[in-house]
Amino acid sequence: MNSSGELLPEQFIGESVTVTDSAFDASVMASGAPGVPSVFSWRGTSYRVRAVLHTGKTNRPCRHGSGERYIDKHVYCVETETGEVMTLYCRRTSGRKAGWTLYSLRKKARPMIQSDKKTAAASSGPLRVAVLVSGGGTNLQAIIDEQRRMNRLAAGAFAEGSVCANGVFAEGGADTDDVAACPYEVCAVFSDRKDAYALERARQAGIPAEIVSPYAVLGADKAKSATRDEKRFAVSDRVLALSRAYEADILVLAGFLTVLGGAVIDAYGGRIINLHPALLPKFGGEGMWGRHVHEAVLASGEAESGCTVHLVDGGCDTGKILLQRRVPVLPGDTPETLYARIAPCEHEALVAGIKMLAELR
Repeated sequence: MNSSGELLPEQFIGESVTVTDSAFDASVMASGAPGVPSVFSWRGTSYRVRAVLHTGKTNRPCRHGSGERYIDKHVYCVETETGEVMTLYCRRTSGRKAGWTLYSLRKKARPMIQSDKKTAAASSGPLRVAVLVSGGGTNLQAIIDEQRRMNRLAAGAFAEGSVCANGVFAEGGADTDDVAACPYEVCAVFSDRKDAYALERARQAGIPAEIVSPYAVLGADKAKSATRDEKRFAVSDRVLALSRAYEADILVLAGFLTVLGGAVIDAYGGRIINLHPALLPKFGGEGMWGRHVHEAVLASGEAESGCTVHLVDGGCDTGKILLQRRVPVLPGDTPETLYARIAPCEHEALVAGIKMLAELR
């Protein structure tokens, strides 16, 4: 499909592009379709179309109730000369200014960056997020779902699935041209456990996933004899290398059980956030994760609990607190019922924390 190398997962854009004059396919235009532009620019960069991969269209019912249907958009999935795969559409609805929109983009996989101090402010487009996980990945799913929701709303709320699977967009969606696209995109998922279900969630979403367990990083023989700190720093160094390779702007620890340390903290200082299932500074530190936290909260007789999103500073749950969400502890609560009450707050808080860093770029 793409002759320029591996492609990254699809990114939904929903932004206008500027078409070069006289760059249309005249033979296609003669049939009544607008014809895909051969040259256009987006965000200050000019793109030239190498090939048209798919074409399609959407239609809408007559607004006067006649039962007839009219073409609403002409859709083209194209490959550019620089290797990107882009989906463009031209809206033909009456009463709207004609124009072209970039619906989605698949970029070429980028080479490893060289600078340890690459900042999010230097990047353009959505904040690139690497999510670190150890378990089921429900918080990862919340991050992915919000990214999809915002991008589909911004692009006109098209239906779920590959927009070019059969050459036709699904119908539906409100007129949402003024809705902003998601300020972040998940560029990679790293897990320190090879059997974490979060890896399957990443696969289903088309997001690259890497295993960073001590056994994967050091090999079985070295991992068996390595000390706890040796394993910790080996995992941390691998996370740093992968984060550079995927050009992640920030790292999000969504239930990641390895305490990061060493060079990754320096390289991503102020750009690593962690979700903790309690109201720090209470119930944090070594051994305070998952069920253990909720058991400790209930044993203490606390009237409330919640979750915390904080910056990572190399310690264990010691970084600057960015935001917290609170829930009551009810009579008769168990670790399971308390977790069930906190979980939706975790999902919302972690997404809010990512958006907070995106706004600070």
